[in-house]
Amino acid sequence: MWRLIAVSIIWAFSFGLIKGKLTGLDSGLVASIRLILCFLCFMPFILKVSHQKMRLRLMLLGVVQFGIMYLAYIESYQYLPGYLVAVFTIFTPFYVIALNTIFDKASREPKKLTMALVAVILSITGAAVIVFKAPGQEAYFIGFLILQLANIMFAIGQWNYQRWADKGSNAGNMAWMYLGAALFASLVTFPQLDLSVISISTEQVGVLLYLGVIASGLCFYLWNSGSKQVSPATLAVMNNGYIPVAVIASIVLFSEEADIVRLLIGGALILLSIYVSYKSSIVKLAY
Repeated sequence: MWRLIAVSIIWAFSFGLIKGKLTGLDSGLVASIRLILCFLCFMPFILKVSHQKMRLRLMLLGVVQFGIMYLAYIESYQYLPGYLVAVFTIFTPFYVIALNTIFDKASREPKKLTMALVAVILSITGAAVIVFKAPGQEAYFIGFLILQLANIMFAIGQWNYQRWADKGSNAGNMAWMYLGAALFASLVTFPQLDLSVISISTEQVGVLLYLGVIASGLCFYLWNSGSKQVSPATLAVMNNGYIPVAVIASIVLFSEEADIVRLLIGGALILLSIYVSYKSSIVKLAY
């Protein structure tokens, strides 16, 4: 349990750091550097996965769960404040619901499907309360859509992890997934960059190292191993445990402006939607 709590606290500070320190850099460059650092952390374990077909599967899974996800996730900061990025990552479980509904016959039972729809409607209403008539509403909407692409990719990745991943080594799995993600992000990003005009400050180097090595590399490993030591219900709750801390950190520590009333009302509706989904046991997360 301590691993999940520690990871949630570390992740909570990432949103404000990215928005406050890295938005001047190309989003693809930030994503690529972060993923390369993640791969370097896990490279010593790469031989833990021996089957060639499994390696290819993991690389493809990494492209989806981390490559496309991080490119879209980092890009969303160009349109959204950090606290809203934190709030809108909460939609990932509902994309897991959609996957379960499509591919799992048990999830198509009328009661479960009704509860899923209620949860989704509540969450969408909560999001609408937060962004409706907000300053820069058009930019917020664009950022919201980009972030949903990131959430969908992460949902697809985590939903398939238990089905595709090698059972022998989480660290080996992560090595191949990060390799695929880093290669994909780099191939998409670097051909379009003019490296001669890129300037990265010492402070930004420190933030990138923190995000790549600690917030992603170490934390995803701790999360995977910690998830095996708790119940599915606890894991589901902890999946969103960092969000309140992230919102507070972004507003208080990083001085972001927010409509507190709208944030509280919309946040309450989103939390209610999570309660409905968890109470009905329609969300099962696999990391």
